[in-house]
Amino acid sequence: MQKETFAWELAPHLLASQSENSQFFGAHTYQVKISRDWKTIPEDRIEWMRGELIRWIVRYSNGPAFIRTKLCLALSAFAIRAVPQYWSNFIFGFYQDLRSRVNQTVDGIFMSQQAMELAVLEFLTIIAEELGRAEIEPMRRARLSNEAIIGIPSVMSFIQEILVGSNGASKPKALACFKSWVQYGIAFDVIQPILGLVLNSLLDDETFDAAAEVWSEIMSSTAASKHQDTICEGLIPCFASEWARAKHLESIQAESEDISKSLCQLLSTFGDNFSDWIAARFLRPDIAIYLEMMMGFAGFPGYYAEDETISDLTLNFWYMLQESLSELQPDDSEDRSGQDMDRESLDEDRHVILSSISSASTITGLNKQSLQEIKKASIHVYIRLTEVLRKKLEYPPQKEWVTWTRDIRQEFTGHRQEIADTLINSYHVLHDQILSLLIDTCIMQLDEIQKVSSSGTNVAENPQLEVELVRLEATLYCLKALSEVVPHTENVQMPRFFSDQVFGRLPANVVCRARETALSLIGSYADWFKVHPQFLLPALNFVIPALEVPQLAIYAAKSLKNICDTCRESLVEAIDAFMTVFANVERAIDPAIKDSVVFSIATVIQTLPVERSISPLVGLLGDIFTRSNECLETRKQRLASGNSEIAATHHQSSSGETELEPLSALMLQQLGFLMSCCRGLLSPLEDEIRSADERIQLYQRTVEDRARVLAAGGMSVELARSMEQVIQGVVMVWPHESEIVERVCQIVKTMMTVSQFSPLYLPFPALIRIIETGFQQHAFPCWLDAAAKIVSVYYFETTGGSLASKLGSTTVSAPSSGGVGSSATQVVDVDVDDLSIGAARRRTQGELENEAAFTHLLSNLVTRTMEGMQSMTDMEEHPDVVHSFFAVLSQFVRHAPLAFYSIPHEQTESLMNFSIAGLALQERLALKATLLFLIEFVNQNHDYPELKQRVDGLMARIGPQMMRGILLGIGGHVPRSMVPQLNDTLYPLIGKYAQECRGWMQTMLAEPGFPSKHADQASKEKFIKGVMQTRSPKRFKDEVHQFSNKCRQLDGSVFGSAI
Repeated sequence: MQKETFAWELAPHLLASQSENSQFFGAHTYQVKISRDWKTIPEDRIEWMRGELIRWIVRYSNGPAFIRTKLCLALSAFAIRAVPQYWSNFIFGFYQDLRSRVNQTVDGIFMSQQAMELAVLEFLTIIAEELGRAEIEPMRRARLSNEAIIGIPSVMSFIQEILVGSNGASKPKALACFKSWVQYGIAFDVIQPILGLVLNSLLDDETFDAAAEVWSEIMSSTAASKHQDTICEGLIPCFASEWARAKHLESIQAESEDISKSLCQLLSTFGDNFSDWIAARFLRPDIAIYLEMMMGFAGFPGYYAEDETISDLTLNFWYMLQESLSELQPDDSEDRSGQDMDRESLDEDRHVILSSISSASTITGLNKQSLQEIKKASIHVYIRLTEVLRKKLEYPPQKEWVTWTRDIRQEFTGHRQEIADTLINSYHVLHDQILSLLIDTCIMQLDEIQKVSSSGTNVAENPQLEVELVRLEATLYCLKALSEVVPHTENVQMPRFFSDQVFGRLPANVVCRARETALSLIGSYADWFKVHPQFLLPALNFVIPALEVPQLAIYAAKSLKNICDTCRESLVEAIDAFMTVFANVERAIDPAIKDSVVFSIATVIQTLPVERSISPLVGLLGDIFTRSNECLETRKQRLASGNSEIAATHHQSSSGETELEPLSALMLQQLGFLMSCCRGLLSPLEDEIRSADERIQLYQRTVEDRARVLAAGGMSVELARSMEQVIQGVVMVWPHESEIVERVCQIVKTMMTVSQFSPLYLPFPALIRIIETGFQQHAFPCWLDAAAKIVSVYYFETTGGSLASKLGSTTVSAPSSGGVGSSATQVVDVDVDDLSIGAARRRTQGELENEAAFTHLLSNLVTRTMEGMQSMTDMEEHPDVVHSFFAVLSQFVRHAPLAFYSIPHEQTESLMNFSIAGLALQERLALKATLLFLIEFVNQNHDYPELKQRVDGLMARIGPQMMRGILLGIGGHVPRSMVPQLNDTLYPLIGKYAQECRGWMQTMLAEPGFPSKHADQASKEKFIKGVMQTRSPKRFKDEVHQFSNKCRQLDGSVFGSAI
């Protein structure tokens, strides 16, 4: 309705109605029409429109206030469009217009002086805000700014007149107006004459909130730093006045946020913006009063979020103050300590404001003595602050805590973290003193706990014990927070804490937050323990028993992980005692955190020599292997029964969801523990980059270590056998359960390492057998992922190194004795005399057998995959298998080309045709893997003629189909997001087979409607010319992109221009 022309006539009718809602909608209609349809107002009606709006403002000058505000918004919209062409000097003009109507009756409404003031202030407030935020074109904004500058003296004079006057009702509105003009950005010297009045307004309860907002805005403005002394010397005496102290005391005693919010906000804004000024005058009495007030707000009574939201306003100040104190430097000038600055030497703008302040101020010179005194005084302040903040950290009683909402709990917890950050700043002032203070507090609290424990250790029945434990928890939390800054070499206070005097007395038989925090504290000081290993075992004796307590287990597990990860070398000597403590609680550990515990212990075992690691590994995994074998036996019995219901791996839960049945879930759980152990045993140097010779030598060393350790027999052999039995057993009896098979594959991949030997890790021939067996039973993509990794990890090291070092090998058939190497495949026949790259090393029989094992693996993977992919429908229904299959082919082409070309020719042809078919896939993940494989294949560059002949022969047969698939994809048959990958495939193809590609493209693009009916012959010829004549990757990409857009009818569009 407001879009219609008749809305201009509707607005006054609505304003004249008796309904306030209609009146508001009428004012809103004026605002909307002026903002949106300004150009529809006839030029001869513009001045009439201004008079109409002012008339309505006068009529509603006595209220309702929200309608008056809306009318002022409409008039401000008018002013922004009419000034200066239709309304010059608009601020003064509006003021004069309303002033002339004071004590007059307009449309039956009498406008008093106060009503006039409120209406003028309303408009002046809104126009300042609108000028600052409205979207106005630059030329008009410049003209408006000039008009505003002309009117600013009138605004300031009017505000000053009201603040000086006796009419208290208009003063808060005048201050709000003043604030809006400060926000607008008027010069400091313009507002300076009023600052004394605004300062006095702080001393009046009626105007305090509004004045506080003004000062907060002034202090946050960009001009504040240039006039720092003026502002600070005016505000500090006000803060230190009897009135301010009484207001502060009243708010604390009444625990009233209504009273304290504005004052705290004002004090905090002052501190945040002028901490340097405060630090330099730290010893002044008025600064001491200010700090005391800030301390009071930091410790505002009640629990944060539930009872108050004041205390967090002060936290940033203490950080800023610490930074400022640390940056204080002594003056090079003559010592001026104790001297008062001459009042006459203050700059003029400070004189204006200080003239209204009776108290004198002094500025202390920063000589060395003053700095020492400041440092001494700051220590007392931050010691006091530490105790105040420690108190604010305390939790409420449990009965009260459980009644809080989740949001309140989260806010309270977040506030504790903010306090922790503030305590870190306190440490930079106090250093060892804060540690000494907190540890002494701990001792006193432990003494109290010992006293009240005589009445019983049940917290629910002993309220005083709960109170003391809450206090202890807050102190421990402080110490935990300081772990980030306490030096690892600190050897005075922290040894006190971790001694029997404190740590040995911490409650170990009560489940409470104090124990939770103590456990977290231990983990946070892991780096300190690394330098002080003598305290490790007592710490672990505190942590490990907590693993069997459900409420404490997660804290204990995290702490154990930090310690084991950081201090693994230090724990080596204590490994036997460590494992003994673990054995006592293992069965009681919650399975949800046992993964983490097993991983943590395994990281320590990893640092042991192989022979020494066996016994701890048996202790760690004994129960896991036992339970795993029990699961396997039960599963075999169920399968043997022939009952499909008993053998089922899933059932419906009570909620109706399908989930693993208990036996399968238990097996999955045990496999998770084994995987955590394997991960923990990985060397930290696993990902280290090594040369080819280093990799081969490292692998040979692990082979020798395996042979030596297993030859000795005993537990090492049993450990290796147990691991293989579990993995092989799971593959045989749970072959079709995706979750379990995925977990097995994760274990298998984790075992793939050449950097170290562990009896738990299976050798790569066993891993290949497991992969082949599992994939043969069910073609899960995770088996293909495992195969891809085994090629990248083991092929180079186990088959004789690089391709150049292998090309002198003779033809060797796979062993006929069965096992991994059994296959009809052969290694590519290579003649040493044909080499053009220098001498080659004759490979050992073992290396040739390993080569054949990889060839056999690839052949089996290709056969099994092709069995399940008989059509495009199969490929589209199993994109994850397609993706993983091409990923493993890429690994073979990159790392094991001899194995790739040693599979039967028909298999090679089959998989290459499969890759061509993959170019038509719509699923991005599978299509991307297809393209990456083709890129890898095309980029092969072998100097040996026979390999080159094989590659070129394949390309001669599949090249045209590959080109057709690529062109169809570029032409729009696959998602546009895949065009960059198609480009990356076409670029090397043309670079390597330029003449062939030219012929293929010319033939195919000559076909009508190929690859798209939207591509004409001219665009096709341009595309061929563009891609064939450039080797610049960027220009090539642009040509492909332009042709793809043409085929998709996106040429010239904004969407099409985005690559």
